[in-house]
Amino acid sequence: MNCHRAGLTVCMLVALSACGYKPAPLTQQEKETVGELTASLKTRCVGRYLVDMPADMHVSGYAIVQQINIETEAMSHDAYRQEITKREAELKAMKSIHGYQAVYANGEARGNDTKYFIHLRSGVSDAASRLIEAYKWDRSYRIKLTIEASDFTNPDQTNDPIVKQLTVKNDVPEKTSLVFRLLEKIRGRADDEIPTEPGLCFYGGFLPAKAGTEEEVGMYYRLKGHDDIGFGFLTTPDLRDDTTLLQRTGSLEVRAQLKAADGVLIRQGAFDLAGQKAEEWLVEGRRPGDGRGNSFSLVVNETTSSPSAPYLSMDMTTGGQVQIEDRYVTLDKASLTTGEAVALWDAVSRSLRPRPNGY
Repeated sequence: MNCHRAGLTVCMLVALSACGYKPAPLTQQEKETVGELTASLKTRCVGRYLVDMPADMHVSGYAIVQQINIETEAMSHDAYRQEITKREAELKAMKSIHGYQAVYANGEARGNDTKYFIHLRSGVSDAASRLIEAYKWDRSYRIKLTIEASDFTNPDQTNDPIVKQLTVKNDVPEKTSLVFRLLEKIRGRADDEIPTEPGLCFYGGFLPAKAGTEEEVGMYYRLKGHDDIGFGFLTTPDLRDDTTLLQRTGSLEVRAQLKAADGVLIRQGAFDLAGQKAEEWLVEGRRPGDGRGNSFSLVVNETTSSPSAPYLSMDMTTGGQVQIEDRYVTLDKASLTTGEAVALWDAVSRSLRPRPNGY
């Protein structure tokens, strides 16, 4: 390798990566561990994609559609009613330090088991600030939608020179209508339910809708019995970056970070994944808390994302720190060897594919 002096550090790091750790063939014990983890893979729906993962997982996540934040939580009908009653009491008790009205509207949205509130964002917010908050209970999930809005007409601030320049001085009606339409269509969804119609899957819910823009889904899975092993997903049809994963990880900065973490590059490359353009970067090294573990990343359609072929990133981590109740514990070692982690990664990541009729 010919190295100019200015690029010596880069060449040394690339050489380190090229000669990095390569997992030895799995031992019999490692094969048995991987076999147990992959024996009963279950298909999950993430955004408009499908992926096969171990059956026993803790799951969480969120969605954002047309700037509306969507949060879900599994709960009984009685628990939902108690939460709504408590929330209504909280809002009615909220006081503005400036003396403004706190709650501007509340009531049933559209359909049974729905509720909405339009209120000041907080007790210290300005007079025009609004938060539209809507709830729905469906299929054992509480679904919560929120979006920020502004109303400069109540109290009237339309004579303010800055407000006069605004094209829309009250977007509350428009955004409330948008929230109601979304709330009407959205439904609860168990983690292993795979819809057959076009739409967006997210934790605890599904939004029937043809593929479009302005949507984002984040989901996180943690393996039961192996609390340090997690899979994270992010997907959106909107463009995320103008550089690729491999371009960024090939930079001097990232290579220096890898060296500082006493890390080694296990594998990297670009490949076709179910007709999608994919790249991956797999490393082993020190993780938060200084425990050793693995950090694996994969991206699909990163610089070409569109409604018909949305961007998706998948990350898998092992080792490092584990949260136990309210504290973090650093593991002496990851619960999987690097060889086991790579084998699990390959089983899960190579199952990623667009959901049939998902678009």
